[in-house]
Amino acid sequence: MLDYYDILGVERSATISEIKKAYKLLALKYHPDKNPGNSAAEEYFKQINAAYQILSDPYKKASYDLLTKYAEQKAQSGHHSSANPYNYRPRRTDKSVYDRYGYYNWKKAPRYKTAPVYKIDRSYVKNQVITLISVFLLILVIMGVYRFNSYLEHQEELQLKAKNELAIARAKQLYDQCNYREAIQYITRLIRQQPIEHVFYQAKEEMILELSQAAFLKFDNHLFREALEDLEILKDFEKPMRLKTWEMLAESYYKVEAYRRAVHAYEYVLMRDESNIELIMKIGDIYLDKLGMEEKAWDYYTDARFKFKEFQNANYGEAFELIVPLDNFPEEYYQMFYKRGKLNVSLEKYEEAIRDFNWATSIRPDYGESFYLRGWCRHKLGNNYRACQDLSQAVKLGYSKARKLSKDICK
Repeated sequence: MLDYYDILGVERSATISEIKKAYKLLALKYHPDKNPGNSAAEEYFKQINAAYQILSDPYKKASYDLLTKYAEQKAQSGHHSSANPYNYRPRRTDKSVYDRYGYYNWKKAPRYKTAPVYKIDRSYVKNQVITLISVFLLILVIMGVYRFNSYLEHQEELQLKAKNELAIARAKQLYDQCNYREAIQYITRLIRQQPIEHVFYQAKEEMILELSQAAFLKFDNHLFREALEDLEILKDFEKPMRLKTWEMLAESYYKVEAYRRAVHAYEYVLMRDESNIELIMKIGDIYLDKLGMEEKAWDYYTDARFKFKEFQNANYGEAFELIVPLDNFPEEYYQMFYKRGKLNVSLEKYEEAIRDFNWATSIRPDYGESFYLRGWCRHKLGNNYRACQDLSQAVKLGYSKARKLSKDICK
């Protein structure tokens, strides 16, 4: 084994800093770059690195010290045992078990008389009968205890069943009295107390299903405030809440003019139906028309535009506007670009607005307002020539507001 301390030229009690210092001196001296072509220096440099890797790590150093100490002790003990002739023990040369333990003549073993004969007398029969009776009585006791415990368990089950039925009846009574929230809360508490009783889960599901059907009926009959009372309860207890419930909740909030709650519910619906452009536009309309939050509305209109292009690209390719007749697109696509364009005008984002109205005029080339608004944006950007072309087209399509602006800027 290499003596790493000797390689680095340090004592065994050397500190880490002393080891590092010795390593740096030797590494600089025997580095291959300073001794090109010297294989002995290169080999010694490898030993220096190996010594430093071991001695600079406290755990590796401790292991190395332990191994070297063990090797020294083993060498010393081996030397003494071989030097002392009295420690020699000859190898055993026994060839059989007789050599080791001696020979025994089994023919001279004492001969015993025949084994004693057991007689079946009255005492023997008595003992056997007592044993059998004891075992039989023990079995009877065990069976009796088992039957008694089974009886007690059955009685407990009957009592628990009666108690549960009474609790469910209490919950149904609350439900029948139209205290829907209290009834479901009561059942929920019972589930927490006895989570393994499936009858409570079943009763809760039945109540939620019945309440959902009642809410749907009220919603279908345009009784939105009454439907909201049921839907808000479902929102708290229907886990997970169905998409249809969220849609009815959002629409009911909208109908009763609770617009902030409506937009919050619509956003939950959108999380499950992210590609619904119509829903995205509706959320944008609420932010713009009902809440006056133009920037928020612009975000949703922009998202709707992105989803539109993404859908068309996926179906027809990136050059879809050259393949698909744009005037065949449905009205909601025109409204999407028209509304975003108008909002861009309000936010004075005229270049963005022009891009929106380019789409709007392509989808509905017979709508004069889009040409008028695009002409207005071009006028704001100083391009009166193109603005006058748009205004002239708007006038031809019968949009009366375009006449005045056309007279002012087109001379």
